[in-house]
Amino acid sequence: MKKIVQDIKNNEIGRFYLLYGPEGYLKLQYRDKLVNALVSKDDNMNYTVFDGKGFDSKGFLDMGETLPFFSDNRVIVVENSGIFKKSSDNIEKRMEEFPESTHVIFVESEVDKRLTLWKWFKKNGYAAEMNAPGENDIRKWIGKMCRDENKQIYQNAVEFFIGSVGFDMFRIHNEMEKLFSYIGDRGEITVEDVRAICVDEAEDTIYAMLDAIIIRNQQQALMLYRSLLELKMAPRAVLSKLTFHIKRMMEISELIAEGKTNDEIASITGTPKWTLGKYREQIKKNDGRSFVDLLDRCVEIDEWSKTGRILDVVGVELLIVEFSS
Repeated sequence: MKKIVQDIKNNEIGRFYLLYGPEGYLKLQYRDKLVNALVSKDDNMNYTVFDGKGFDSKGFLDMGETLPFFSDNRVIVVENSGIFKKSSDNIEKRMEEFPESTHVIFVESEVDKRLTLWKWFKKNGYAAEMNAPGENDIRKWIGKMCRDENKQIYQNAVEFFIGSVGFDMFRIHNEMEKLFSYIGDRGEITVEDVRAICVDEAEDTIYAMLDAIIIRNQQQALMLYRSLLELKMAPRAVLSKLTFHIKRMMEISELIAEGKTNDEIASITGTPKWTLGKYREQIKKNDGRSFVDLLDRCVEIDEWSKTGRILDVVGVELLIVEFSS
């Protein structure tokens, strides 16, 4: 991906690019970066999109061999064609004959690296795999979006945001745009802002699931977890939210032990007063289990899911079973 940015910066954009992989947001972002650097999307004479699995290879090849009309570049985008998963009628032979003014950007979900087309592309173009970024990269991205808008967001708000929204990049971008509009000229995004704009039915379900875990109602906890999945909340987002709540309960429990008042706890932790009651109830219901142990187990499952040792959906279910046993 860095090469694409460098190509655009140096005005040395190549003729053939392949953007593939599971992360749709990144594929569309880099597609648009390339297109915008080459031609206007309003230029119907020199910008063409072939979309869908009913790929018109003849139309594509004829268009690729056509010189641009009153422009330096002809740009063709081919999306979701599936030609990198099956025989492509030797289109690579014809693409070799495209004039230097033709630039082709393929956007695909999967590729079969055994195909001749893939091998040809590795020699004649640039292929970039777009995978979902890790949590740290997501946090950095959120920070960059805020800096670009001259806004600030603190760690507790970032954690709450990720726990509420999950890791889908399209949703993160949309929710951040809503937050920027909501706070207006104010310079800081708070947990309360995130709660006001981004929290939905999933938030209440998370609290209910945590209650069920603490009182060891395993059947209820698992049922609520499956409800979260039906709400399209990613398993890792559930894990992030669960981790966030355990951290918060541990912190509040320590402050209660120190004799801090609700006002003091709210100020120190950034927790809204109305949620302190929920946390106090859950802390009371906890039967002496160490929050540190629970937190360590969350971190361990998170690491296992990232390294492929366990599927994230299974890992979270395993945690719920363990915690509610």
